[in-house]
Amino acid sequence: MSNRRQGITARAFALGAVMSLVVGAGVAYADNVIRGSWMAIDFGSPVALFLLFVIAVGLNPLLGALKGSWQLSTSEVALVYIMTLVAASIPSMGLTGFFLPYLSGAQYYASPENGWVGLFIGHVPDWFVPHDDQAIKSFYEGNPKELGGKIAWTAWMPALLAWIPFLVSLYLVMIAIMVILRRQWIDHERLVYPLMQPPLAMIEQEPGRPFPAIFRSWIFWIGVAIPFSVGAINALHAYYEFIPRIELSGSLSIFRRTTSLRPTLSFSIIGLTYFLSRDVALGIWVFNLLAKTQEGVFNILGVTSNERMEWVTVPILAHQAIGAMTVFVLMGLWMGRRHLATVARLAWSGGEQKPTSTTDGSSAASPGSTDEAQEIFTYRTAVLLLVGGTAFMWWWLWKSGMPFWAVGILLFVAFIIFIGLTRMVTEGGFFITRAPMNPGNFMISGFGVESMGVAGVTSLGYTFVWAGEMRIFVMAACANALKVAECIRGSRRPLLWAMLTAILISAVSSVWVELSLCYQHGGINLSSFYTGLVHYPFNFISRHVTNGTPVNWAGWLWTAYGGGLMALLMVAKQRFVWWPIHPMSLPVSSMWMTDTIVLSVFISWMIKGVILKFGGPALYRKGRPLFIGLVVGQFVAMGFWVVVDYLTGMTDNVVYSL
Repeated sequence: MSNRRQGITARAFALGAVMSLVVGAGVAYADNVIRGSWMAIDFGSPVALFLLFVIAVGLNPLLGALKGSWQLSTSEVALVYIMTLVAASIPSMGLTGFFLPYLSGAQYYASPENGWVGLFIGHVPDWFVPHDDQAIKSFYEGNPKELGGKIAWTAWMPALLAWIPFLVSLYLVMIAIMVILRRQWIDHERLVYPLMQPPLAMIEQEPGRPFPAIFRSWIFWIGVAIPFSVGAINALHAYYEFIPRIELSGSLSIFRRTTSLRPTLSFSIIGLTYFLSRDVALGIWVFNLLAKTQEGVFNILGVTSNERMEWVTVPILAHQAIGAMTVFVLMGLWMGRRHLATVARLAWSGGEQKPTSTTDGSSAASPGSTDEAQEIFTYRTAVLLLVGGTAFMWWWLWKSGMPFWAVGILLFVAFIIFIGLTRMVTEGGFFITRAPMNPGNFMISGFGVESMGVAGVTSLGYTFVWAGEMRIFVMAACANALKVAECIRGSRRPLLWAMLTAILISAVSSVWVELSLCYQHGGINLSSFYTGLVHYPFNFISRHVTNGTPVNWAGWLWTAYGGGLMALLMVAKQRFVWWPIHPMSLPVSSMWMTDTIVLSVFISWMIKGVILKFGGPALYRKGRPLFIGLVVGQFVAMGFWVVVDYLTGMTDNVVYSL
């Protein structure tokens, strides 16, 4: 294969753009019409792995059979997957799923009973949201039949254009932070990146062979067959009720029925946990059980909080978690201080260390070098994007009504959460998790309504568009993409434009499809984004403005306690070789998502322990294809049945929810 096929090529870029379009338009349609398994709602991004499987098992071998030079190289497949992965962070909860309903929900659901018009809608800037009452009504209830899916662009375009600069700045800052931290995480700390182990196995192409090496492993196909078969049985139950459904989840009440465990069997979690270090996996289930114990004991003793927070069930534990998250991130940055100092030095001097050449034509860093040329742009560019993007977001949020001082704290908390969750994804393999407390709730609890003002609280509510549940976002996708980028030979500088192209195509196509579907069918007849989740930011605003929520000083104490506990655990992990538990999962240990993965994590942790004890590293390596197959089989089953349901007209057929 010629060297020109070894790096980033135009045909790979074009295929990646097509896949980004499939992801953006396809996920928007699937979420709202098919409503089957969620393909892009969490960090795992099943849609990206499903499309990679289609390329590896179908498209690429076909190209090679037609003409050998047509077959995509490892670098090309890696680029296509990177673009697909980044695109998957946009069309569902990453942006579009919240964006459109949150920009229009207050206007549609306002009524004399809730009093939103007099309470806060007057404090929403004119440029911030659409205002055409008829256009908004048609968006939620559907156009008259003769208009079909015709979109009221004149009503939406000013608001969409107003949000674009902020979102572009946000995504550029996220990418810049990951460029700055990439070498520290990948080369110095050698994080595992568990979510990328299955795609990396399918990306690697062998010259002269049509399929990746992993496909020649019979135990890989056993791993694929197990979740695919279970998924097929559960999917067919929706078509034929006489076929029994295999239940994979349950509930067990504990502590006098004041709380409950949620044992759930997830093949993908079992597969991904196999690649975690033993201390990380141990920490996930141990800290979750400790959190459930704390919750149960508090419930029995009557230790409660009167706070109400969106996406939070136990506010006290949420305060602990945000304190732990803050210390986790700051101590992590402190441990990487030498690398950050090097980044600052290179950014200031503008120097770029040239990589050394290897025999295969790729570039490599000399031992101990910074090798800035391996990044997708220079550290100076990264720092400028970080500073400039942050400054613009600060100004934009201030113009939206938030106090100037509050914007800085909000952005600090938001990026603490973004970086913390991204670290958990790259080191802990969390493909399903979210913020323990979003920045808006933190600001109200920590500083009260009086200091924010009505306009400030209103602006905080609209931050739920980009910092609400935080189950999937560009930063985590970019971090994983930069790991996959190691497969690309030659210069990686075009990757920035590939990522931005994927984001643009996914955003435009998903917004277009969702607007069209809503105007054709009515948003309230589609997904829960338009009937349930749409109320979250406006209930948040109205509740706090009505009640004049004061500062919660007890919340600050619980936050300090969580931060102190995390600091002790991290010091113990660093200082004592024998310390068996990694504290990384502490900030998310109390949320229901962690409840649902604990059983699968425990099973995989036990299996890996037995394998290492009796078979050693050799048996562990032999078992890798089986566990990769479990992940691939579940994600492929999800995508396969979404396609089948589209073709047959079936809806609400959720094959796997986890």
